[in-house]
Amino acid sequence: MKLKGKKVLVVGLGLQGGGLATVRWLLHQRARVSVTDLKNRRQLESSLKNLGHLPIKFVLGKHPLSLLRGVDLVVQNPAVPNSLPLIRRAERLGIPIEGEASIFLKMCPAPVIAVTGSKGKSTVASWLGFMFKNAGYHTMVAGNIRDRLMLSILPNINPNTKVVLELSSWQLENLGRFKLSPPLAVITNILPDHLDRYKNMSQYAQAKANIWRWQSKSDKAVLNWDNIITRKLGRLAQSKIFWFSTQAKVSAGCYIYKKSVWFKSGQSQIKLFSVKDVALAGAHNLANALAAATTAVVAGVPPPQIRRAVLKFIGLHSRQQLVREVGGVKYINDTTATMPDATQKALDTFKKYPITLIAGGYDKKLSYAGLARDIRRRVQNLILLPGSATKNILAKLPKKYPYIIVKTMAQAIVSARRLTARGGVVLMSPAAASFGLFINEWDRGEQFVKAVRKLK
Repeated sequence: MKLKGKKVLVVGLGLQGGGLATVRWLLHQRARVSVTDLKNRRQLESSLKNLGHLPIKFVLGKHPLSLLRGVDLVVQNPAVPNSLPLIRRAERLGIPIEGEASIFLKMCPAPVIAVTGSKGKSTVASWLGFMFKNAGYHTMVAGNIRDRLMLSILPNINPNTKVVLELSSWQLENLGRFKLSPPLAVITNILPDHLDRYKNMSQYAQAKANIWRWQSKSDKAVLNWDNIITRKLGRLAQSKIFWFSTQAKVSAGCYIYKKSVWFKSGQSQIKLFSVKDVALAGAHNLANALAAATTAVVAGVPPPQIRRAVLKFIGLHSRQQLVREVGGVKYINDTTATMPDATQKALDTFKKYPITLIAGGYDKKLSYAGLARDIRRRVQNLILLPGSATKNILAKLPKKYPYIIVKTMAQAIVSARRLTARGGVVLMSPAAASFGLFINEWDRGEQFVKAVRKLK
């Protein structure tokens, strides 16, 4: 991909960091870069300050179609939908449209292992990378993971590098333009999510399926047998399928037998590790361990190195992260729980404790009926942040169910400390997106951590 002197328009700078990495990479390729975003300069302040005085033309607060005049390439931020008039016009004009994921797959000198899923994709990608590193491979993990942005790692990859890429459905959408799929693909699960962007679950699942849709017969995919949607999708794949399951003995892949995890391929079966070896708590993390282990075996990691990584992996920041214990109360940061299912899993993880739950935010058009049921069963105190999801949670709870609505995270922590007795857990697991009150989900988590650390 030769971009020297080419006029490139980046549509969507955003606040998550991916837009910054894309712009820097394009400038490094000596392209002439323009950036447009519907957010204004004040809203994008945290991103703009990181670009300093670089030679970039900004058009903010609008997407005028005139920006396409003379453009050689459009790079579409994953958060920008294909329905955007500017993107549609670029398509009609025949201007090439890339995304960070398509650029990465085209430019990466090593085979890519890509991981997607509604939940668990960051954990599985990071755990898999940890397994490769333990086995002595030069390893790079990046993608939809904070501080590990894919285009920023390209210069550090050689043909022998083990490359693990975590991809969202939004990033996978763009791969459809080029019929691109990685040679080894992983789907952790497909659950209701992002229905504010997709018309229905089928459309969302089809975006996820792009991860293996254009694989060849010699390529491989690792899928979740226990998830009915991934099981159905697997029947359509032309590549070699390996399954992982905590509930059934699969024909090829990882399963549990007599409290141990086994890998099966053909007539061969090998024990990888015991269930009790998994360092991370929760049934969902057992499934994550099986997903990572299955992929590691397929990619050639020796079983002893897999077991060692299962024992040592401590998980990711902001995912059921113990921030601090104050006055006998544990404060847990689970800001990446942006859907009800994730919060339900967190409630299950801490079910032995009296729970004060901090939840709420922006609704992604998901059902909160199951979460409301678990709140009634397991939550002692409910503190809600403002937003459309909060209204939907309350609509599923009895009218007289006790709750507090706060305006800031600091207020939430003050209320949580007052309400939670020694031996309890304050769990910030929002079950919603962060738009509006926070810059992004990381900002939400950082505000939680900051408020907790101020407690005396």
